[in-house]
Amino acid sequence: MRRLGVVSWISILAALGAWEAVARLNIVPTQLFPPLSKVLAALVQMVLSGELPRHYARTLARVVLGFSLGSTLGIAVGLAAAYRRLTYGTLYPLVALLYAVPAVAWIPLFMLWIGLGEGLPVAVVFMCSFPPMVYSTLTGARSAGEDLVRVAKTLGADDLQVVTTVLLPQALPHILSGLKVEAGMAWRSCFVTEMVAMSSGLGLLAMEAQSILRVDQILAVVMVLAASNYLFHWIFERLEVSLLTKWGVMG
Repeated sequence: MRRLGVVSWISILAALGAWEAVARLNIVPTQLFPPLSKVLAALVQMVLSGELPRHYARTLARVVLGFSLGSTLGIAVGLAAAYRRLTYGTLYPLVALLYAVPAVAWIPLFMLWIGLGEGLPVAVVFMCSFPPMVYSTLTGARSAGEDLVRVAKTLGADDLQVVTTVLLPQALPHILSGLKVEAGMAWRSCFVTEMVAMSSGLGLLAMEAQSILRVDQILAVVMVLAASNYLFHWIFERLEVSLLTKWGVMG
């Protein structure tokens, strides 16, 4: 695992080095394809001016709030629906339909329903997280099988104990995998919403840079977005290993 991590970092550094070298050849005008060093200089300038931290804080708050609400409610609904056959049969087709709809497709409708306030990106991120987490939880919890549920009830388990000791352990790998994937989707959905409808955030910052032809600033924002996505993925990956080991799902 450590060797794989070293290889990954080497590949990233090689790609960054190639970026700098190719940009220095001036095959494409540096205004359109600036070298990495110029992008990093723009990043430092945006940080020191306070512009990037201010917009980043707004995006981070929106992502965390929308993702937390969508994921928590999605897991709860998924576990509840998996426990009742009638609820499962009713809810599963609806969730499958919502799952197929890109979260950004809700932006025009939410603009009319919610307006252009802070609720808009939070609602979009919520819709990015909620249906997939219901779907992942349902899929994992249903893999427990009705026989296992009946055995638990025979041994005296009540409804809450069945959910927490039978359904949740079965659903946990699916839930954690879903969290890793949907965390990145949450960032992307919020970013797009900010690009088209918000007066703050990383998305707006990128659009402002585009309006003055500052490709270096655009790429700096993209790098911050990519780093944030990677950080969230890394956190949930560590959480996945820790919880699955603790629950005995993996050794």
